[in-house]
Amino acid sequence: MPATKITKTTTIKSGSSTSTSTASASSILIGGVWLGIAIYASTIVIENAYKIRLGAIEEYGPVIHEFDPYFNYRATEYLYAHGAKKFFTWFDYMSWYPLGRPVGTTIYPGMQFTAVYLKRYLLTDWSLNDVCCYIPAWFGAIASGIVGLIAYECVIPTNASSNILEWLWNLVQGKDVTESQSKVPSVLLGLHSPALESGVFAMAMMAIVPAHLMRSVGGGYDNESVAVTAMVSTFYFWVRSLRNESSAWMGALCGLSYFYMVAAWGGYVFVLNLIGVHAGMLVLMGRFSTKTWMSYSLFYSIGTTLAVQIP
Repeated sequence: MPATKITKTTTIKSGSSTSTSTASASSILIGGVWLGIAIYASTIVIENAYKIRLGAIEEYGPVIHEFDPYFNYRATEYLYAHGAKKFFTWFDYMSWYPLGRPVGTTIYPGMQFTAVYLKRYLLTDWSLNDVCCYIPAWFGAIASGIVGLIAYECVIPTNASSNILEWLWNLVQGKDVTESQSKVPSVLLGLHSPALESGVFAMAMMAIVPAHLMRSVGGGYDNESVAVTAMVSTFYFWVRSLRNESSAWMGALCGLSYFYMVAAWGGYVFVLNLIGVHAGMLVLMGRFSTKTWMSYSLFYSIGTTLAVQIP
């Protein structure tokens, strides 16, 4: 009789183990399919984000259009022909007539340096004009992808454990406002849902939003075309550095992205202020920790040290 009980118990355990392994395999399969759909959708979004920005080039060819882009192209030509040292001491008598313009101290040269680097080291067979015409479309597509990464990062459990409305309501009721983790199911490879879907939809919205589209069309060689990408990359590295204690070092990458933003556009002050406000809100919401302190310290020290080097 005892032997019969042991046999039945073993059979039940074996059946339970088989059921668990089957459920696990099914979960991995579904997760793999869902991840594949997300990757395919992301590829389609970025591909179309690039294509719709090439409308002017496909219709009129690779020509610089508008007014500021013409000056930016001429500045890029001068930088490519004479080098950085002469560029920063260049006095352009053809601009701001009749006074002239000291270009080195009145320009944000990040875009020009980007174009010259691409022409000199990566696209040696391209003309400088073609590189400058395509830069807005390239960086527009990249910015769309990075916005998707920001949305994903903001929805994963570590960074989405609470929201401002919930925090304010708990504060009014006198409840504990410290950080509380929420559970978000994992799809596969540590990726989470609905963070994955949120990233894809945010990417698609950024690809077609008019405010970004009009500043990143092919041939519109202006500062915003590069600066928006630098700005969203700064925001991404900031939120990514807050994921856990071991990712705080990404505050250094945030500082480097901020430096690129400063070099490309005068709107960098908004980036600095927004990150500062966000860090302050984290403190008020009871989410301050060593990672927040280290991330912000790295961002501010590296970013500010490099930013003041721009003339």
